[in-house]
Amino acid sequence: MATGQELKAQLRAKIKGNLAHVSAASIESQSIAAQNVILSMPEYTRAKSVGIYLCMPTSEAQTYALIRDAFKQDKAVFVPYIHAEVKADDMESAVQVERSKPAKKRKVMSMLRLNSLHEYENLKPDSWNIPTLPKSDLETRENANGGKGLQGVTTGEATGDLDLIVMPGVAFDHQMNRMGHGAGYYDKFLASFCKAETRQKPFLVGLCLTEQVLPSEESLVMQDWDWKVDAVAVGDGRLLTAAST
Repeated sequence: MATGQELKAQLRAKIKGNLAHVSAASIESQSIAAQNVILSMPEYTRAKSVGIYLCMPTSEAQTYALIRDAFKQDKAVFVPYIHAEVKADDMESAVQVERSKPAKKRKVMSMLRLNSLHEYENLKPDSWNIPTLPKSDLETRENANGGKGLQGVTTGEATGDLDLIVMPGVAFDHQMNRMGHGAGYYDKFLASFCKAETRQKPFLVGLCLTEQVLPSEESLVMQDWDWKVDAVAVGDGRLLTAAST
């Protein structure tokens, strides 16, 4: 019998295969519809700080309209940055750690502040063709966890905050379960971020194409460390919530 991880891998392969046949025009139109759903949500409207993923140009819902609107509404915008884990006892600077990429360090995700719309529009793509923050100024960037740089705050009370996070995923279901690409970056980030007693859990909204939502009678395999979302904005204009199913 297949394990939970094996079932996830099989479903990922199936959905990624389906997404490869979705046209650029469909991704564009669905992305506009799904982003408009989020823009109309009261949780987004009242959020002062938001986490928004920087998207691949294909195979997932785009986020450009959300980022532009967030800056227009004077929200603090944080974006994911994947890097080697930085611990308090490291003697190297965060940038040196990132550049050296020690083999024994696991990869983790931080949420770092994007400073302006101009900066966003001039970000260079990485090897996955995803816009990414420049390594040259990582240490000076505000960390959503508080403080600056990849390490952020490591002692004392948490000072950072996020009111809402727009989350990507390979698949979502009607029970608000989410399946990512398998690295667990968002699950680990949320587990760490929400440890602070002084901090409320951000509102989590998935953003996806219609091809990424399972039929209502099907459910994703979930494990203890997997985080549910609070809502899912879909490319056909639907907003899925636990109350709507």
